[in-house]
Amino acid sequence: MNILIIGLGSIGQRHLRNLKKIQPKAQFYALRKKYITPLLNSANNVIKGDVKKKYSLKYINNLEEININKIKLDCAFVCTPTSHHVSQIIWLLKNDINCFVEKPLGSSLKQLKELEFLLKKKNKLITMMGFQLRFNPIIQYLENILKKKSPIGKVFTAHIHHGEHIKDFHPYEDYRISYAAIKKLGGGVILTQIHEIDYLLHLFKGYNFKNISFISSKVSNLDLNVEDVFSANFLLKNKNNKILCSMNLNFLERPKKRKIYLIGEKGSINVCLNSQKVVIFKNNKTIVKKFIFKKNNIFIKELKFFLSKIKFKNKISSSLNLFNGIKTLRFAIKLKNNFL
Repeated sequence: MNILIIGLGSIGQRHLRNLKKIQPKAQFYALRKKYITPLLNSANNVIKGDVKKKYSLKYINNLEEININKIKLDCAFVCTPTSHHVSQIIWLLKNDINCFVEKPLGSSLKQLKELEFLLKKKNKLITMMGFQLRFNPIIQYLENILKKKSPIGKVFTAHIHHGEHIKDFHPYEDYRISYAAIKKLGGGVILTQIHEIDYLLHLFKGYNFKNISFISSKVSNLDLNVEDVFSANFLLKNKNNKILCSMNLNFLERPKKRKIYLIGEKGSINVCLNSQKVVIFKNNKTIVKKFIFKKNNIFIKELKFFLSKIKFKNKISSSLNLFNGIKTLRFAIKLKNNFL
């Protein structure tokens, strides 16, 4: 296989490391505009060495070199700052290249109609969003029980919380230069932590979202020009049920916390994504389910899924491809419009 990685920051290097394990004989090309991020290991610690030499990369200076040098690519991975994604995706699609895009799809609504048109026109191409939490066994467990008969009966309320200090994201770099802290690069807590929005829409895809109230702001003394806190309430409705849902995201919290709490007619489900634990309370009894897996295994699963679809030329459903990325981005952009 011939694989292109666009952007070699922490996520670009993570995908590169994993792809080398999955496809050791593949030829890897890389496009990077800024050579800021050093060589990283799986724990995002800086190690001695050069990215290009370690992974036997062939660098290209721009996307046009692909055509000029007649490079036949099987797929490309878009791992650049958020604001660059859509224009790069459009170029890849126009040139018939399958693409995997890191979350979020973009940072604004610009060019989304053009992208939708291209996705329909190039419908044989395989595309995928990098929402790796969809491959998290805990999210998959919640999806399964919500599809069937939930152990706590009808769900009445759902609470989603994700807080992590921005300085802890990439210990190797000054947080002030990271895309998450810079508006023009597509930063801010809403887009950076868009995984929570994606799995909310996915877990409750049979519901309409009504009476949405939300607010975001910069409340800290951190040196950034984007929102660092976000809070929202949603009323989810279908023909059989109503669920009141709250979501809280922040760039400030230590220790980090990532939880989902569901209250139903027969009990409750308390999920901690960091400790990989699900606690079900029902009939005055507590059941603890412990999920044991390495974080990186989720990334490997999503890459194997994507590569298998390319190998067998099977399309990825709209729940995971770029149409899903467009839907989730539009929802997220709406939530960014009440910044105080």
